[in-house]
Amino acid sequence: MSLQDGFDPLAFFTARGVDLATLGVAYLTMLATVAVTFALFYTARKQLVVSPNRFSRDYGIYMSSALAALAVAVVLENESLPAGDAALHYVMIPQLVLLLALHVKIWHEQEPWLVTLGASATAATVLVGAALGFGTQLLAPAYWIALLLLVALLGFLWLKAISTQRAFVKASSIYIGSKETPGAATIPQQPWLGLPQWVALIAASVGLGIANSLLRGRGLEEIPAVEVAAESGLLLVATALVCAVPAVGYWLTRKAWMPELTRFVWLAWIVVGFALTYGNYLSSLARA
Repeated sequence: MSLQDGFDPLAFFTARGVDLATLGVAYLTMLATVAVTFALFYTARKQLVVSPNRFSRDYGIYMSSALAALAVAVVLENESLPAGDAALHYVMIPQLVLLLALHVKIWHEQEPWLVTLGASATAATVLVGAALGFGTQLLAPAYWIALLLLVALLGFLWLKAISTQRAFVKASSIYIGSKETPGAATIPQQPWLGLPQWVALIAASVGLGIANSLLRGRGLEEIPAVEVAAESGLLLVATALVCAVPAVGYWLTRKAWMPELTRFVWLAWIVVGFALTYGNYLSSLARA
């Protein structure tokens, strides 16, 4: 579309799967998810005990990373594939952003009611999504994979930080765990990684660069070393830029380097690497 043709908002959104029908389905799905969320939240507050320990924080971290990767996949599919070929649709972005914001909040504050609300929202998303998938043909395999990932993270939270009230009264270990201080002091970190972490990051980046070349249809003997080095360097630079924003912001507000910086770098690397690899995969589909 040239500039002389003008911008057609209706065609722009329709090409990305956003029309009245899909908006209506997304709206009803969100309403159903909200209703189930509050039903589960009310029940969980009556029957379950959430320990605000480091595992509930880990749940917030891993869920935020998974949802961010899913949001990246939505954008890549709709912008890389021909119109109408994307399996993931922009109409799910509002619900995805709300769920992501809730788990980022859990990442920073492990209040029991907040963790319960986040887990209830995740469980409601799984239940409503599964009902929609079994009752209609609207869910592509990518949605099922995302739902299975949410179930796995809920299972992690259940095993590490949730108990029934009856078990809570009888198990002293759960009681002790629930009294952990979420804001306990951690070992200060430097704004750079140690040599082992750099070696592991570079090796992983080179391996992912080779995998991306294979996705483009090349054999191992045809992979140019310069291209792999450039793609690996791009992955490392993009990861550093993603990590620099929260790390610098944390230092400016608290005058200390962000704790668990190493794990955050690896999580960012996974999301950025997923974006690059998934983008190459979608490009190969578009060329086919």
